[in-house]
Amino acid sequence: MTSRLHVGIDFSTKSADVCLLAPDGTPLVAHQRLDNSLPGFQEFRHLLLDTLATQGYTGADISGEATGMYWLPFYLQLAADPELTAHDTHIYLLNPRWVAWYKRCFPQDDKTDAHDAYHIADRTRTHPPGTAWTADPAALALRCFTRQRFHLVQDLAREKNYFCAYLFLKASAYRRLKPFSDVFGATSRRVWGQYVTLDELSALPVTDLAAELDELSRHTLRDSLHNATQLQRVARESFPLPEELVHPIQQVLDSTLDTIEFLESQIGKVEQRIADRLVHHPAIRQLRTIPGIGPAFAAGVGAEINPVQRFLTGTKWDRRRQRLRPKNLRDAEDAVAKTAGLWWPRSQSGEFEAQERHMSKAGNAYLRYYLIEAAQHLHQQEPDYRCFYARKYAEATKHKHKRALVLTARKSVGLFVGLLHRNEPYRSKEARRT
Repeated sequence: MTSRLHVGIDFSTKSADVCLLAPDGTPLVAHQRLDNSLPGFQEFRHLLLDTLATQGYTGADISGEATGMYWLPFYLQLAADPELTAHDTHIYLLNPRWVAWYKRCFPQDDKTDAHDAYHIADRTRTHPPGTAWTADPAALALRCFTRQRFHLVQDLAREKNYFCAYLFLKASAYRRLKPFSDVFGATSRRVWGQYVTLDELSALPVTDLAAELDELSRHTLRDSLHNATQLQRVARESFPLPEELVHPIQQVLDSTLDTIEFLESQIGKVEQRIADRLVHHPAIRQLRTIPGIGPAFAAGVGAEINPVQRFLTGTKWDRRRQRLRPKNLRDAEDAVAKTAGLWWPRSQSGEFEAQERHMSKAGNAYLRYYLIEAAQHLHQQEPDYRCFYARKYAEATKHKHKRALVLTARKSVGLFVGLLHRNEPYRSKEARRT
């Protein structure tokens, strides 16, 4: 019979609080605070090896919460230590929500690092996680870039919203009349750098303005006269600004536009790094064969869920057959969807069943973002998903596009999981029938 030591670690910026439990839950080390540093890791290593040797345990289950990035250097050292590996140590990374829900099983107590380390260890002891954490530097490197891209895209969206707020002050009718199809298009940006006040626009003859716009656009406008007419309407219909505000608002717009252009250049660099990294990930590279899915979206989804085999480990209770069975690809698909928060929990008690079910959104925000963004392109390129999106759009009574897009993203989870599992390129329904 195996007898394993259970270790809980609560990470923070400066410290790693440790708790060691016997198999029956008896604390061997109720609490010990170590530095979250290399010397602190060495101290933890000696403590763990001494306990394993003196108590005669066959192995150790080491658990910590996924708190920011504070756990990662410590875990990389754990995974790389050959002596710990020889003692059959299993490393688990827990969702902080799991531990928070587990703590609700106990009477209310103080919220301290010592208590948190105990509950982390005890949660693993009573509810063993299905899959151990393994170090994969190549996958972590790709994930660094895909998550950085997510971070930059969010910053870019905030900056554009900030720009539009000040653009309303300068030209309140601009977004309503739409003189250009894209506020942040190249010609639109040059216009706001060229003209400080709207009076300059309205003073020009429309033909002269059209010719100037044609030059600013480098002859890419289809109908520069129409653009000029709309711009002069913007000048006529916008609220006038006090003289004291004209230049400050223009300076804010110029500065914000510089930030937007910088972020766009950084996103381009990160996307190139992602494309270069995909060479080392053949399974994830297969996702690029899906219509509309480029390197960034393929890497964004693949880096978060690959290898999908970890979602297939263990067994699941079959309610129809009333027995445990091995997990299949449908189970893996459901697990990935829950990981991304793309599922709708039931709310039922007695005879009551809630009619409206809200999307969970609790889970991996990076994975959810890339699945939804990929679905936006997928439904435009792939006929099967286009039909599914159209059907869900017609069924929805409110928020039609958002609802249809999220449901399309949920449907696409099975596609991503299947291609990663089989390591094969995408084939349409028509191609599979031939």
